[in-house]
Order: sequence, then C-alpha cells, then structure tokens
Amino acid sequence: MGKLIEANYPHTTAIAFTAAGNKFELAIAVSIAAFGLASPVAFAAVIGPLVEVPILILLVGVAFRLGRRWFPASTSPEA
Repeated sequence: MGKLIEANYPHTTAIAFTAAGNKFELAIAVSIAAFGLASPVAFAAVIGPLVEVPILILLVGVAFRLGRRWFPASTSPEA
C-alpha cells in the first residue's frame, strides 16, 4: 500500500506495526468485565497478547525483506 502512494517505507512500516499492536489492553479489560474472569473469552483475550509479540517479531523480519526488495532506495543497511 505504501508503494502505491509512494510513501516512505520505514515510517509507513513503523506506523503499521504500531497500529497492529494497539488496544490489546483494552480488549483484555472489556472481555473480563463483560464475561467474567473465569470465562474462555477472557482467557483467549489474555493469551492473544502472549502470541502477538512473537508473531510481530516474525513480521518485522518479513518487513525488512520486503523493504529491501520493493523499496531499495528508501531502506538503509543498518535498519
């Protein structure tokens, strides 16, 4: 999407990852308040952020590879 609008790849990628990892604390609080502490919904909301971090780390590696391939001029070697 960033390539289509000719956006800066490092900044666009940082914004995308920030947006992807946002608001999980609120989701945990709402699920516990709405369904109770012992419900499967609350359990899933707590497990979600534990899974989210390793997946986001893997996606950062994918983003670096795609950045070097699709945006060779805007990615720096030390990034």
